Amino acid sequence: MKKLLWIVPVLASPGLLLLFSILALFLFFAVFIIFTEEDDGRWNFAGGAVCRPAGEISEELFSSQFINAGKFTGKGSVFIEVADKYGIDPVLMAAVAFHETGSGTSAAVMLKNNPGGLMDPATGSRFLFSFATIEEGIEAMGKTLHNRIIKDGLITISDLGSAYAPIGADNDPTGLNKHWVPAVTKFVAQFGGLTMNCEAHVVGDWMIPLMSGIRITSPFGYRIHPVYGDLRLHTGVDLACTNGDPILAAQSGNVIFASGNGWSNGYGLHVMINHGEVTTLYAHMNSVKVSINNTVSQGDVIGTCGSTGTSTGNHLHFEIIRAGVREDPMPYITEYQPVVD
Repeated sequence: MKKLLWIVPVLASPGLLLLFSILALFLFFAVFIIFTEEDDGRWNFAGGAVCRPAGEISEELFSSQFINAGKFTGKGSVFIEVADKYGIDPVLMAAVAFHETGSGTSAAVMLKNNPGGLMDPATGSRFLFSFATIEEGIEAMGKTLHNRIIKDGLITISDLGSAYAPIGADNDPTGLNKHWVPAVTKFVAQFGGLTMNCEAHVVGDWMIPLMSGIRITSPFGYRIHPVYGDLRLHTGVDLACTNGDPILAAQSGNVIFASGNGWSNGYGLHVMINHGEVTTLYAHMNSVKVSINNTVSQGDVIGTCGSTGTSTGNHLHFEIIRAGVREDPMPYITEYQPVVD
């Protein structure tokens, strides 16, 4: 027994206690990372076009896209009127037009008033059609989309893309057509979401704040900070996104904070929305699209993905705050099924 007593002071020494603490911490994070990686696959939903939960156009958000939009500046009401005339979604129509013309600035729309890449049948569809006015061009585009969507039944963005920009087409030697569907889908989100031929799947009160769905890069909880290197609570969840991707309001509410500079206490450009009992925070944005005291609807674009503030790469840091306490956001949004295009 006496021979074993020397173990007690050795085990109680500060050096050994520190070593055991480090080993325990290492083991904890190893297990934590393993389980996190397994969960990421479960939460990696496929994305799709954003759909207005109420099926009604967000007129304020829609109109805001037609400010400094080249040939389309101030023409938002024209798109709505023509779309209504032909029974098509004004959001989809505008998204296609903005993609086809570089947001109203391409030579085709500036010189030919052609908003949708419409080909002139008199030239064997080899050259673009010229219109006398931009209103005439928008009218012709509405009629063409009516034929594709209503008559041909190409109601989804993917289906429409197969006709507008078929992948592997002879007139697409550089393979740019593959970008048509994702680009139009992004514009749809910027205009506030589709209002027709889609179904908003929202479980409870919440939706995913990114149109691409969920891919977790850092979960809620204690972690080694990627910049400062110390152990601290990660007060939200980091969701992967690409620079410029639209960030959506997870629920309707009032904007109580919208930063005007790129640092703002490490969050960078960020927005906070009050929903009553709960507040959401969206951080590290590349740009902010709302202002304090704005009222936003679920699915509205409130900013774009970026890496401002204390950040090591493009992502959305998303927080849920209830009664001043940060909670794990995932129980709120993991049941939401993203809209299928």
